[in-house]
Amino acid sequence: MLPETPAFRDAIFSALCACLNLSPTSPDAASLIVPAYEEPEPAPRLARNADIVFFSVFPEDDPSARYQTVTPSEASAASHIPLVSSFLAYKLLLICYGPHTSEYAHRIRAFLYLDGSNAPRAILRKAGIYPVPRPPQPLLLHEPEGSLWRARADLTISLRVRDEQKPPLRRGAISSPPAVVIRR
Repeated sequence: MLPETPAFRDAIFSALCACLNLSPTSPDAASLIVPAYEEPEPAPRLARNADIVFFSVFPEDDPSARYQTVTPSEASAASHIPLVSSFLAYKLLLICYGPHTSEYAHRIRAFLYLDGSNAPRAILRKAGIYPVPRPPQPLLLHEPEGSLWRARADLTISLRVRDEQKPPLRRGAISSPPAVVIRR
């Protein structure tokens, strides 16, 4: 599963909701946790007292994540087509704004690694996403907005995403010629 897919974004959203103890279907979750805007222009102006958590996923250049395994899959055992599995390196960037920015960033950092039924790590693992333990502390700063300052926290978490590929089906050689009956 790759970050461009809606299922990937839904898994990240659900895990972040679990970290903040929100239901993924609630309007509070939809207004608090938002994918980062793709285009910088017409981004909406946020209220100064509104909390919001933007998330985005970027490829990461990590040599330790560049490995792959080739195993015969059960479905393709008869056709001898191997399944190539690799783990791709990505980083999850979270940018929190609002009065509770520090609290949200620290909560996500602490609770993302909880395991169990409907826990954030289990939600991600089900989607083939594995957060790398021990992310750095959130970076707390203030950003100018007009003549005032706005609280902001940045948190970056490394991820490993399972990618499974099957090579294209190749036609094998004919092991024996077909029988042809010629009548006279």
